[in-house]
Amino acid sequence: MTVEEALLALVGLVALVLLFLGLVQALEGDPRARLRAARRRYGALPPRLPEPGESRPARTHVARRPVAALASAPPTATEPIATRARAERPAPERTASARTPAVPAVRVEAASDTAPEDPAARDWRDGVATLIRRRDWGEARQLIDPALAQGSMSVGTASFLVEVCSTAIARDLWRLRRARRPGPTDEAPLIASVENTRVLLDSRPAAALPGEQRRRAARRMWRGYTRLGLRRWRSGSFDAAVDALFPALAIADVGDRRHRLAGDLLVGTLEDMAGQSLELIPQLLGEGERAAALEQTQRLLVHIRRAREQGIQAEDLAVAASRARQLLEHIEQGSMR
Repeated sequence: MTVEEALLALVGLVALVLLFLGLVQALEGDPRARLRAARRRYGALPPRLPEPGESRPARTHVARRPVAALASAPPTATEPIATRARAERPAPERTASARTPAVPAVRVEAASDTAPEDPAARDWRDGVATLIRRRDWGEARQLIDPALAQGSMSVGTASFLVEVCSTAIARDLWRLRRARRPGPTDEAPLIASVENTRVLLDSRPAAALPGEQRRRAARRMWRGYTRLGLRRWRSGSFDAAVDALFPALAIADVGDRRHRLAGDLLVGTLEDMAGQSLELIPQLLGEGERAAALEQTQRLLVHIRRAREQGIQAEDLAVAASRARQLLEHIEQGSMR
């Protein structure tokens, strides 16, 4: 028997075994399906009726307390919860069981320690959140900015709005990745959600938020800025990429690894920006646009200086700085001619 024949025989044997197992499962049925059917069958049985002569257990006085009515009806602003609980509690019946110790009631007095939420503040917060979810960022900022300036926003409201804005960043990042024709119009929602999250996260009430919530919002902001910078760098819009990468580098609470990633992307963008300027400066000088060439070079030098101030090492910026010096030499030589 050859090797090919042996392989064919082995494949045929495996197929027969699988077919046999499938037939067995089809005949016996799925055990989990039988278990679910048994549960439905037993669950559909009517409740057991008491036998003749059998008496039901007597209900205690605790079961007749109107607990559901107390929980469903919110107290008024002028009446304490404990007072209402004592007033609505029915008097015990004068029976023999009344002599036994009663079950201790739930301590509803603890709920009065926390002030009830203002309905107007809750409506304002929900309205701002609706505008954010609809991407009406202009109208949302018209409500947020005065509240922050007047100091009327509470920590709870700031926490809620930071979470809504952070969720909006994740949503806009997903939509930006799904965009077929990326462009400035596709980036606008992400830019707005990131900027508004930054405004809320830098506010005074947001300083009291839990550390984990602040870190989660900061990571999403970093992801949004970095995604914008990467897209613009790939499209050759180096100035716009730098404008997005500097805020990403300045975000705290994102970890050293994310800072290094943003810094490396910024360094590469500055190098490509300087290389592009080396190609454009001679053309600008040939057309007599010395002022435009000098402005472009000065902008590159400002970016390099700012990168050093934000912690990027000088040796990492050596290539970009060397190209910037070459640009200055080209401009000086062009002016001498």
